[in-house]
Amino acid sequence: MTPLRQTMIEQCQLRGLSPRTIDSYVYAVEQISRYYHQRPEYLTNAQLEAYFTYLAIDKKLSRNTIHVQLNGIYFFFEHVLHKSFKITKPLAKKPVKLPVLLNADEVQKIIGNCNDPKYRTMLLTYYGTGLRLMELVALKVQDIDGKRSVLKVINGKGNKDRYVILTPSVLDMLRRYWQVYRPSSWLFYSSHSKDSPVSSTSVSRALRDAVQKAGIKKRCSIHTLRHAYATHQLTSGMPLHELQNQLGHNSLKTTQNYLHWLPEMGGGARDLLANWTLT
Repeated sequence: MTPLRQTMIEQCQLRGLSPRTIDSYVYAVEQISRYYHQRPEYLTNAQLEAYFTYLAIDKKLSRNTIHVQLNGIYFFFEHVLHKSFKITKPLAKKPVKLPVLLNADEVQKIIGNCNDPKYRTMLLTYYGTGLRLMELVALKVQDIDGKRSVLKVINGKGNKDRYVILTPSVLDMLRRYWQVYRPSSWLFYSSHSKDSPVSSTSVSRALRDAVQKAGIKKRCSIHTLRHAYATHQLTSGMPLHELQNQLGHNSLKTTQNYLHWLPEMGGGARDLLANWTLT
């Protein structure tokens, strides 16, 4: 490991960045260095600007992907080299597209077509709490507080912890799951070992297979269930600030986007699984 790379990692850690963010920042610097066959500390502003133009026009990378790389290189110059640089050409605006929205019947049909009890429990927990996928697979048994009916999310997005409400149906389902699978550390452990969590890829695959079996023609990803949680809670009357906490949004403006996606608007967290038959 080069001294600059080590310094960058240390500076990221000092600022509390998550391991995923650190990896993406380091990767961004490595990529531009390879592109120019040049050590990154010797790159000029003109080279930096030309590189991001290349990513946008030739590589056709998404605005979000380019922003991650831009943030990584900015961090490197600002906090490792103690230099500043400026990109004068604006990035193309991201087109505003409405997300795929599922109604409650569609969600129940999809999850009902997940035949594996373990993955079905994961999908139900995901939809019933509004967690992010990485938060779901990172859950441990000790994160569940049955007495308070809450779930503690450790190192969520932005490396922040928060508590999420567990409705009676979700809590009861997780208790039954524990009685069958007896997890000791990771709540949803890998099929290979109880000492490692299930992979996010396998959860996404389970959702994709269930969508196909259910005959749902909408283009659904695992994140579609999180959108479904948010929109169904809002239409049921959950206050916006409570939904913000459940979803782990830093800004209320992010949560407010859901208001624009709903054609109509109806306290507290509604038990979305209350009328379901859970097995």
